[in-house]
Amino acid sequence: MVEEELVRKFAEAELALAPDALELLKTAEDPLGIAERALKAGKERNLFVIERTLIQELLERKEEEKIPMPVEVKRAPGFRPLAKEYPADLKFIESSDVSGKSKCKGHVEDFVAYFRDRVERTRKILEARGGGSGIVKTGVLGKFAEGRDVRVIGIIKSKRQTKKNDLLIELEDEEGIAKVWVGKGRNDSEKQCFAAANNLLLDEVVAIDGKMSGPFLVATDVLWPEVPARNARLIEKEVAVAFLSDLHVGSKLFLEQRFGAFVQWLNGGVGGEKQRELAGKVKYLIVAGDVADGIGIYPKQEKELVVRDIYEQYRMFGKLMEAIPDYVEVIVAPGNHDAVRRAEPQPRISKEIEEAIGGKMHLVGNPSMVEIEGLKVLVYHGTSLDSIIAGLKGLSYNYPEKAMVELVKRRNLSPLFGDNPIVPEHHDYMLIDEVPDIVHMGHIHKNGYDRYKGILIVNSGTWQDRTEFQMKQGHVPSPCLLPIYDMKRGELEVVNFTAEAKAPGMETASKAI
Repeated sequence: MVEEELVRKFAEAELALAPDALELLKTAEDPLGIAERALKAGKERNLFVIERTLIQELLERKEEEKIPMPVEVKRAPGFRPLAKEYPADLKFIESSDVSGKSKCKGHVEDFVAYFRDRVERTRKILEARGGGSGIVKTGVLGKFAEGRDVRVIGIIKSKRQTKKNDLLIELEDEEGIAKVWVGKGRNDSEKQCFAAANNLLLDEVVAIDGKMSGPFLVATDVLWPEVPARNARLIEKEVAVAFLSDLHVGSKLFLEQRFGAFVQWLNGGVGGEKQRELAGKVKYLIVAGDVADGIGIYPKQEKELVVRDIYEQYRMFGKLMEAIPDYVEVIVAPGNHDAVRRAEPQPRISKEIEEAIGGKMHLVGNPSMVEIEGLKVLVYHGTSLDSIIAGLKGLSYNYPEKAMVELVKRRNLSPLFGDNPIVPEHHDYMLIDEVPDIVHMGHIHKNGYDRYKGILIVNSGTWQDRTEFQMKQGHVPSPCLLPIYDMKRGELEVVNFTAEAKAPGMETASKAI
C-alpha cells in the first residue's frame, strides 16, 4: 500500500522516481513525509528524476534534526540559589572501578575466591545480628544429638519442592553442605518459616535456625543479613540532591525538550517562587546509568538511533549538561547501555569517553558508595532488578522500590549469580557492607519511592519515551519525573516535566516516605 501511494504521488507531480530511490524510501521511518520533501526539493532544483542520492540526503537531514542541541539557559533575574552559598561536601567511599586492578582471569579459582569473599563478609553481618543458637559449620552437624538447636550460615546451593510440597534446601559453607528440610507448616511459626524459605534465592547467603533430625536440619527460622532499624539522618545545610537515570541520549526516543525544561528549571528559568526555591537547593545531581543509548545493545537498535557513533552520543550528553549550574556537583555511574563492559561490577566510563563528554563531572563505577554531606548514598544502575522481579512472587516492574528493598534486606545488589552477567572479582563489589542512608537505582524506567528502616529508596525512572519493546511487554514507563530529596527536612519531592504537565516544572508532588 505504501509503495502504491509513493508511486502515485510522484506520478501526479510528473516526477520520475528511480527504482533504487523507491526501495530506500520504503525503508524510511516516515516514507510519505520524506516523499513530500523529495517532491519539494525536486521542484526547487528543476529535477526530472528523483535519484537515490537525494533520498539519502533527506534522510540524513531528518536524522540531524533530531540531534539534541545545547540548552539555551534563561535565568530569572532574581534567582539566588542557596546551594551556591555552600561548599561541596563529597567523598567517594567505594567504587567498583576495577580498571587496571582486576585480579579476575576467568579461571575456576576466580569463582571460588568470589564466593568465598561473599560468604565470609556476609557471615560477619549475620553474626553481628546475634540471637538464636550458636553458629556452627556444616562439617560438625553430624556429631550433634537429635533435637539439638543450631544456626548455620551458608550459601543457597539448591532449593526444590518435595512430593508432599515441603522444601528441601542445600546450604553450603566452606566445610560442606547442610540438608535443610522446611515443612509447609502445621502452626503459625512453621508457616512463617515456610513462607520465608519460599523467598530464598539461589546463591544468596543466609542463616538458618533449626533442630537436628537425622541427616537433616529441620528449619525453624530463616534470617537474611538485613539492615538495622534507625531514624532517617538529616543535615543542617539547606541543600538537596536530585536523581536522574536512563537518559538514553542518542535514541530517537530521548525526550530532549523535557530534559531541556528540567535544565531551565534548575537554573530558575521556569516555575513560580516555590519552584525556584526548590531548584535553588539542588547542590548534587546523581545519574544512575544509561547516559547514552549505546550501540548494538539489542537487535536492530540502529533503526532507533539518532546517531550511530558512540563518541557522538556522549558529546551530545556533554553539550546538554553544559547548562547545569557550575555549583552543582554531578556524579555519573554507567549502566548496561553505556560504553563500559556489560558485566557487573562495571568500571567508570573510560578516559576517552570522558574527553568526549567534557565538563566537570565525577565519574564512578557501578555500583558505588558516595558520601554526600555525611550521608551515605549507594548508587547502582539496577540491572539485577530484572532477575529479582522474576525470581520472587509479588514483585513487578510497576513497583521497583519493592524489589530494591529486597536487595537491601539481602545486603547484596545481585544475589542471584548468572541471571545478569557478573565478573567473579576476588572482592564482591555487589555486597552492601556499609548501611546506606539513600539507595538510588534506575534501569526499570519506572519511578518508585520508599523508606525502609530509615533508608530512602529511590528509583528515578527515565527520560526516554516508551519503546516498542516496552509496548510489547505491556510495560508503561514514567518518564520525566524528577525526584529531589531535601537533606535537611528529609522530604522527597517529585517535579513533573512531562508534556502533560501544566507547564514544565510547575507540578510538584511531595512524597510521604
